[in-house]
Amino acid sequence: MPSNFIFELLCIDPDDINDQRGFIHAISYSNDVWNGRSPIITKDKNGNDYIKGESGLTVTVINVDTSKILTDLVEAAFVLRVESQLFEPLEPFRQRLLRHLSDKLRFAHLRVLQDDISSEIANQLYPKINAVENLLRRYLIKFFFQRVGMSWWEVTATPKMIEKVKARQRNRSNQFSYFINSDIEFADFDDLGLLIYKQSTGFNEPEKVLERLSTIDTLEELQELKSNLEGNYTKYFKTFFRDKNFERLWKEMSKIRNKVAHQATFFHSELRKGIELSAELTSIIKEAEYHIDEIVLSLKEKQAIHQAAAEVVREEQEEAAVQQAQDIAGGRPHQTVEEPTVLTAGSTTPKDHDHRVKLTGPKIIGKIKLEHKTNTYRDTAPPGYRVITAEEIMDELHEALHLNFTTYVGLKWFVTQYLANKGYAIGTTYSLVNILIEQTHIELYDWESPEGYMIKAVRLPSSGS
Repeated sequence: MPSNFIFELLCIDPDDINDQRGFIHAISYSNDVWNGRSPIITKDKNGNDYIKGESGLTVTVINVDTSKILTDLVEAAFVLRVESQLFEPLEPFRQRLLRHLSDKLRFAHLRVLQDDISSEIANQLYPKINAVENLLRRYLIKFFFQRVGMSWWEVTATPKMIEKVKARQRNRSNQFSYFINSDIEFADFDDLGLLIYKQSTGFNEPEKVLERLSTIDTLEELQELKSNLEGNYTKYFKTFFRDKNFERLWKEMSKIRNKVAHQATFFHSELRKGIELSAELTSIIKEAEYHIDEIVLSLKEKQAIHQAAAEVVREEQEEAAVQQAQDIAGGRPHQTVEEPTVLTAGSTTPKDHDHRVKLTGPKIIGKIKLEHKTNTYRDTAPPGYRVITAEEIMDELHEALHLNFTTYVGLKWFVTQYLANKGYAIGTTYSLVNILIEQTHIELYDWESPEGYMIKAVRLPSSGS
């Protein structure tokens, strides 16, 4: 905490103030600035006037030389400095002073040079915001690992989130990244909240229920809707997040966080609001975490969750298509060539053993259709936005099983490289594959690699062992 709190402004071109003395008197005469209390004008050791208010608050003014300005004619400019040993008097004084300078003295330009009050508020808010942000990260990791598995990030994050995080991982690598999975650590504050908002089967939002009711024609469809409304997943997120206005609270906290990040001006009301939001969000997240183990998902819930996630991906697909069209129209390239790689038959690595070893070779940007009985597989485009269907998964798995460079199809490789390479969104592909496994349309089994570790592999039930 500073010994004195300082609020300093650059004040440029007032209506009819030309010197330091006139400016001091124009400030001291305002009842609005001083709340009806008359301050004292006194002199410093150099004989310059300054204002002495209550609680030790002082206001000084220094003339700024404007004679050497190149592009504008500025008749007068001043540095106005307010100091106080106490936070409380200066915090509201700033706004009263600014209103007087703008509305009454009509300065053409006002710029903040130093604002210790905003810095103090931001310094008090940041640890609380950071604690809530890390608490939600902890919750998301625990919840989705227990309900989705080790690949939960690829399943739950949208393609846009995944792309953003990968770019940050490349640009901000640190020592921790060598030892941990650091995807969610690079996710935006807003995206962390979105991972909660979008966890919906589409049936815990009243407008979605009404929309669905308008399309129901049979008693069977009505019973299905009722079942979805009563599902554990829907109840869980409705009870612990939606009913407690988590989305609204998180977005309000996000606005304050963005101001902290950009060193914006803060007021005491925002400090109080930030503290209240921190307490509310902490309580919500901790209670939701306490009840994680209570959720048991039905197959229908998993299917509904998959459909809700697919809608999000389709929306991002439309946005990406619009952006790509704008880039092309503007003459900007929308794809870049990365390190060339070719995936070869049967090679694996202990660290990422569902993938094939990447060897140096040519890389082609774009989608490649793989023919049957090919002996290489080219790793090309990054994860895309296409939502795959159950029929397409079955067809693609049949094709992958007939590639002659491998005797098995690793689940992770199949989803994150083979299908992602064809433009399919990783998250919705993973969730649909898991549903097809539960429906026994696809068989999940363990394959022992030559190195002795187990790989999760997939095959069609008729493909044998």
